[in-house]
Amino acid sequence: MRRNKHTSEVGTSFTSEVKLTVSIVSYNTLDLLKRCLASIYQFTQGLSFEVIVIDNASTDGSAQMVERNFPKVKLIKNKANRWYTGANNQALRTAKGKYFLILNSDIFLKNNAGKTMVEYLDKNPRVGALEPLQFYENGRVVKTGSRHNRIWWDLTELTLLHRVFSPRPYFRMSHFNRRKIFKAEVICDAVMLVRTALLKKINGYDEKLKLYYTENDLCRQIQNRGFTTVHLGKASVWHRVSASTDKAGWKVISKIYAADAKAYYLKYHSLLAANLLYWSMGLNNFLIRGKVVWPWLSLVALATILRFYRLSETMTFIGDQGRDFLAARDMVTTGVWPLVGIASSVPWLHQGPVFIWLTALALKLGNFNPIAPAVMTAALGVLSVYLLYRWSKNWWAGLILAASPLAVVQSRLAYHTSPIPLVTLGWLWAMSRGSVAWAFFLAGLLLQFELTTLPLTILAIYWFKKFSPVWLIPFIPKIIYDWSHGFTQTLGFGVWAGYRLVNVFHWGNASPAIFEFWTKYISWGYPAIAGLVGLWLLFKLRRQSKLLLFVLGLTLISFYIHGSPSEAYFPVLFPIWAVLLPKPRRIWAKLALLSLVVFNVINLVKHDFYPYGPTLKQRLELVDQLPPNVKLVDYFGNPNFASDYDNYRYLLWWRGQEYDY
Repeated sequence: MRRNKHTSEVGTSFTSEVKLTVSIVSYNTLDLLKRCLASIYQFTQGLSFEVIVIDNASTDGSAQMVERNFPKVKLIKNKANRWYTGANNQALRTAKGKYFLILNSDIFLKNNAGKTMVEYLDKNPRVGALEPLQFYENGRVVKTGSRHNRIWWDLTELTLLHRVFSPRPYFRMSHFNRRKIFKAEVICDAVMLVRTALLKKINGYDEKLKLYYTENDLCRQIQNRGFTTVHLGKASVWHRVSASTDKAGWKVISKIYAADAKAYYLKYHSLLAANLLYWSMGLNNFLIRGKVVWPWLSLVALATILRFYRLSETMTFIGDQGRDFLAARDMVTTGVWPLVGIASSVPWLHQGPVFIWLTALALKLGNFNPIAPAVMTAALGVLSVYLLYRWSKNWWAGLILAASPLAVVQSRLAYHTSPIPLVTLGWLWAMSRGSVAWAFFLAGLLLQFELTTLPLTILAIYWFKKFSPVWLIPFIPKIIYDWSHGFTQTLGFGVWAGYRLVNVFHWGNASPAIFEFWTKYISWGYPAIAGLVGLWLLFKLRRQSKLLLFVLGLTLISFYIHGSPSEAYFPVLFPIWAVLLPKPRRIWAKLALLSLVVFNVINLVKHDFYPYGPTLKQRLELVDQLPPNVKLVDYFGNPNFASDYDNYRYLLWWRGQEYDY
């Protein structure tokens, strides 16, 4: 467009007088602000104008974008958030235009709406302010323009009472055609054109209000000076709606909303009305928070009850656990950190020492009480349920894991496989977010608890098409150990892994073991129920994510390569199975799944959480009856291998009783 000698540097102009000041408050809406400014300069024609952007301490580079892309804009950069009212008042103090356009950064133009609005105020001197017609981005009309607030209307509009009583149609003037021109007691200040002199006369916005009731207050002030407020349907803009407040977050905004409501009602109504609305909105916010909190809270509550209920009475305490407890005790009492863990089913290989370290910490904090490590693993089990819900965003998956009999039993076991579901969830999180370093680190960490989690490392290599050396970090204790032990662990692990890969086609019949532990996972002791649920899963399996299907497939293949997988191999699948089970959509499916959960809870309690042999309480009762210097004979006759009597050795030591080998 050709510029004439009267064109102003503040915008496209045909006169040296600034007719319009556009005030835009910016808070972390870089892309929307850029679109807004571009549309102003593109569509505002035949009108002298200036644009002022007040940036409320954005952290997304909004201010820098304005400086770089829109040098004509007057930019005010605040070091702190001055909110909507304070920021617009800053612009008002420097405004040169006859009219002052308050504009949200999420508004954008598709026509010369600014000129249409200015011309209307020029022709109608008793109109103090106006709003244009607003469209959502999808083209639907935004029904702005309303009557002044009343306490009854706000109590129902802003609380859960709106589900019972709704004055919204009358209050919002729903029957008015938004494409027409009509007077409205309250017009929207997401885009509001006001006479600058009038706005300065009423001292701009009341800064006791931050974000809400700001337009209500302005309209009352304008009307108190004899002017009207109008909805101008022939001028139109497009609105993203609530972009900045979305950035601030619901918790912050809900408190501001209630505080602004109280301030407004104190100013125009009564203390009683102000407090009644404030307290009602506070209660409403609490109830809404409950709707956000209750899903994970209900899962955590159920998982906690099932993992801690009567734990000291029904805790399993087998010989292998006693072996781990003795190693952890020695670590605490001697200060020597073990560099390898328990012996695995492969004679020359040990698991990593991480679980011994965790057990030592629990025993130290619990004064060597044998229940302490079970409290630790039970807490890890609860955390697994919570993180599964957060990661999958699937309440039903969390419910399955929370009440799965096998998952509950493993959490209460205080065994080296107990932390595996939690670490697996961390690995899934890293894989789904493309975090190579974390995925390989957690895959390496899983191998410290159970060597048969190797498929997750293989899958990470395939998934990312690379290998990360951070995988080796969890192996550092073993590497240090190997310097003086002939590299039996590191080289031995390579030999074992190579052997498994070479024998990839020599499959055994793992199906009976897989179905046995699937049954224990779904409904312990009821294979018919497990079979039906398994068929349901298989029917919906093709709709699941590729990552989960790969994990399931590779893990099951490794079970068949082994031929006879034990229970220790299955915890890696606990979160996988929970997420893969299809989310129930129909009411009958939801009721069936809830019934299964109730059934499992009843059976877990009824069977004392399925202990493996005598419980800790029963073993302690036996220990207290043993004579002094009782002789414990190793069942295997091999002092270097785990003994069935290591649990009694630990309990005798804890009770302060002497014993002989």
